[in-house]
Amino acid sequence: MKKIALIMDGWKRFFTFAWPSGILERIHETNEDVNLYIFSSSGNWRSDRNYNVGEYNIYNLPDLTDFDGIILEVNNVSLDDVLKDVIDRAGNAGVPVLSIANEIDGFYYVGIDNRKIMYNMIEHLHREHECEKFWFVMGPEDNYESRSRIIGLKNYMNENGIEYSEEDFCYCKFDYKSGYEGVTKLFDKNDDIPDAIICVNDNIAVAVCEAAKERGYRVPEDICVTGFDDFDKAAYYDPSISTVKHIREEAGYLCADILLKLWKGEEVLWRNYTPSKLILQESCGCSSRRKKDLRKYLKQQIMYGIDSEAFEENVLNLESSLMECNTIEEMMYCIPNCIPALKCDAMYLVLDKHIDAYKASAEGINNFTNKIDDGFCVNGYPESMRIFFAYENGEKLNLESDEIKGLFPTFDSEEGGKDFLFIPIHFDKYTVGYLTIKNAIYLMDQQYLFQTINTLISAMENLHTKEKLEYMNRKLSSLYLIDPLTNMYNRMGHQQLGESFFNILHAKDKQVHILFIDLDRLKYINDNFGHEYGDFAICAVARAIMKNIDADAVPARTGGDEFIVIQTYKGEEEAKRQIENIRASLSEEEKNMQLKFELSISVGSVATVPKSEISLNEYIKQADNRMYEEKLAKKANRQ
Repeated sequence: MKKIALIMDGWKRFFTFAWPSGILERIHETNEDVNLYIFSSSGNWRSDRNYNVGEYNIYNLPDLTDFDGIILEVNNVSLDDVLKDVIDRAGNAGVPVLSIANEIDGFYYVGIDNRKIMYNMIEHLHREHECEKFWFVMGPEDNYESRSRIIGLKNYMNENGIEYSEEDFCYCKFDYKSGYEGVTKLFDKNDDIPDAIICVNDNIAVAVCEAAKERGYRVPEDICVTGFDDFDKAAYYDPSISTVKHIREEAGYLCADILLKLWKGEEVLWRNYTPSKLILQESCGCSSRRKKDLRKYLKQQIMYGIDSEAFEENVLNLESSLMECNTIEEMMYCIPNCIPALKCDAMYLVLDKHIDAYKASAEGINNFTNKIDDGFCVNGYPESMRIFFAYENGEKLNLESDEIKGLFPTFDSEEGGKDFLFIPIHFDKYTVGYLTIKNAIYLMDQQYLFQTINTLISAMENLHTKEKLEYMNRKLSSLYLIDPLTNMYNRMGHQQLGESFFNILHAKDKQVHILFIDLDRLKYINDNFGHEYGDFAICAVARAIMKNIDADAVPARTGGDEFIVIQTYKGEEEAKRQIENIRASLSEEEKNMQLKFELSISVGSVATVPKSEISLNEYIKQADNRMYEEKLAKKANRQ
């Protein structure tokens, strides 16, 4: 089974549907045993670097040497260090690498011939419409496709003696707002208008037309305008926009075809172009030859509005339902229930085990005294993660193990033609895990995923913050209950928790086992070796006790050298064995510390009587008396 890794970045908040769709179309045609693994981020729609770091970390999830071919579409990646790292890792993977719409040294190029088609566009404006003066509203200066289109424009102007300057070029993002702001600057700093304004895409072309109209200029009578990409807005805007048609799915289709050829040992060109052609319409002065089915278009817009409204309502229901969830698993069940359109073949939520750090610490009576590590990764993923939730066809999976290391074999498929989409889950720059969806092409096309995943992530982060606050409150409370020297409970902790534990067991007719332990000859140790060694001895006793009691026991240091343990009674033999083990552990402590004096304890042990009216304090007095009897016997033996 061959594996293809597709690493891509969406545009703003939209998943790029075209590339995986074309790849899978070619795989399905050939019936080859090939599966597609899509690692997709949305890291360029916010200016917050920390957020983008969290998004782009999904690229670090795969070990690229596990794949037989790699396809990159990373033109929109906004962080240079991320882009360089992805390119370096792909280049070092030892497998064929293809780059969509961006020429990268050593990788096969797949996409349209931007230089040639833009050369043809300005040639048409110059020869057919006699345009001599041009403005250019282009994309970001570091964007490959924008740069290539500029080269094509300049090549034609240089060859034909058309004068231009860098002042005629404006660089902006690819959206309407940026285009409007960019062309406004050109209008403001120039007294004369150009014959034509060439735009890097249709979004900007529409913005240019609107800006021109606001200033009293007509398109195309006063200014010709052209776009690129042949979106619906180009055909249905008034005037219709002259543009460039290219089918983006064909790039994905060609990528899959090239990999199939390379795997068979066939030769392939380094540059591979998909078809493109000029669509000449009203905005440049041509009569549109296209038939516009306005009724069909309006129907599509109406249905899109209805679907969007229904989806927005579903998202609101999801937000409300997620607020009532107390676990991540409950949240995952909410998604298909609230948003039926998101039902898919399979869904897996894989998270860093730190997500449960605070919740786990709050379980049990004394676990919150432990140090908590909630350090999520910023770069890369933990070696071992946990599958928190998984289902296929609406049924929850019963996994043999919820531990996962790497992607395989968990996300292998015995059947070819399958796709797996990996989406990052992160709290700002901190990586929490990822969501995997099997056969997600339909969901990517419908653009339901981004808003749904963001809603889920917000709910997860709120739950994690809530658990952290609860832990911190317990931790703060514990400062009044914990003995700082031994990290056991102090007298107040013993009174609050010990009494509660005793009452719970007593109400269930369970026997309670009480140990009263006293460190022998603490005054002798302090007087002859110093209080520092006295503290060493006290801590050694505490460690010996803690080592030999259950997690639900309540151990406390109630005086300078006195300790009380309240625990479940497990029988006389087990009680004797426990005391012997504590003494043995204490001897080991003495040996390890290389002390110049002997460490010993006196112990009183009492088991309660079920349904009796005897109080905890009375039982403790009994244990204290038995401890004292043992201490007197030791003293008599020494004399």
